[in-house]
Amino acid sequence: MDIKITEKKEEPLLSRTALKLNVSFKGATPSNQELKKAIASSLKSDEKLIAIRHIYTSFGIESATVTAYLYTDEKSMKLLEKEKKPKAKPGEEKAAEKAPPKEKPKKG
Repeated sequence: MDIKITEKKEEPLLSRTALKLNVSFKGATPSNQELKKAIASSLKSDEKLIAIRHIYTSFGIESATVTAYLYTDEKSMKLLEKEKKPKAKPGEEKAAEKAPPKEKPKKG
C-alpha cells in the first residue's frame, strides 16, 4: 500500500490535523483498520489518534482518496468523534425485538 499526503491542514481549536491522502493498493479496498495502521506508520504517530472519515474509490481503479483526522490527544478525539456501533451480522436479530413488550402496571 502506497500513501501520499496531498493536503495537510492544522486545526488548532479542535486539536487536530485534517489530512487528505491518495492511497494506492492491490486487490480490495483496504479497511479502516488497515488504513489507520498504514497512516500511523507513515506519520510516526499513534494509531488510536487517527480517525478515518471517508474512503472514496472509483470502480476498477486500485486507488482511493482518503479523508482522515490526526488528533493531538485522546481526550479531544473522544469529544469530537462518535463511537461507531458494531454492525450486526445478517442472521442475528436484536434481543429487544425477540422479547415480548412489557405491560404497563395498572393504576387503581
